[in-house]
Amino acid sequence: MLHRLIVTCLDSEKIMAHTLRGYLDVHVEMSIIKEVKSHQDFEDIFSSFTGAYDIIVALMTDKSKATMSLWLAQNENTIRKRALVVIPVLMGRADIKFDFFTTFPIISSTGNINDLSIKLSMVINGYLSINLSSLSVFDFENLAKDVLIAYDFHNIMYSYSDHYDFGYDMMCYYSRTGGVGEVREDWLVEVKFASKERFTIRNIENLIMQDRSRYLPNHKVMLITNGTLTSVIWDYVADLQKKQNLPILIVDGWKLCNLIAFKDKLVKSYFPYE
Repeated sequence: MLHRLIVTCLDSEKIMAHTLRGYLDVHVEMSIIKEVKSHQDFEDIFSSFTGAYDIIVALMTDKSKATMSLWLAQNENTIRKRALVVIPVLMGRADIKFDFFTTFPIISSTGNINDLSIKLSMVINGYLSINLSSLSVFDFENLAKDVLIAYDFHNIMYSYSDHYDFGYDMMCYYSRTGGVGEVREDWLVEVKFASKERFTIRNIENLIMQDRSRYLPNHKVMLITNGTLTSVIWDYVADLQKKQNLPILIVDGWKLCNLIAFKDKLVKSYFPYE
């Protein structure tokens, strides 16, 4: 069971927040409504937030969506570093489709509080069930593949040879629809289970500067781990992206949990809850 459910909202949405909290009390030992009026209010909530068995629900409507989304984006580094669970909830909208690259997946509803509470309960149960460190290396690699499939990556192929380490674990592609029609993105994916092996500057450099450059120079690179990456690694990747225009996506344990929690089939397959 959750220790705390913190529902953040603007003053105009407090009634809605109290109604939603009432539907979710079955999951919670203690629920709190926090009115936010500024970016600083968000910072104060996150700075005092323990993270363990606590979840923040950021309630918003069309009117407040831009402001709340901006405040979340401004606190992304704090949220990620502390592995905080933050679920944006948008009232007054039909289902909003989010993709693999969305930082904060959004739960949306046209205003039916009961329907919204069911969706939110499913995601909360997902977060509470996920324990990435409980998996074996084999299961974690399969989970990484299944997450990619669940978020519409296609033609996933493992790289394997008895005689040569290709430097990456999988190849796949993702299709985006834009102003010029459908655009295909090719990806190289490297997966590391933190208790066995971590990403280092050397192995990232080998993957990008040797294997990708030599064989697949147009492929984007994805790094998946169940753990966290040091600030040195984040800075190194950011520097590569900026100076060499290299497309690199990091899927750390925090982002991976976000992706899994919104896919009930994945949760039930790897972390079944009662």
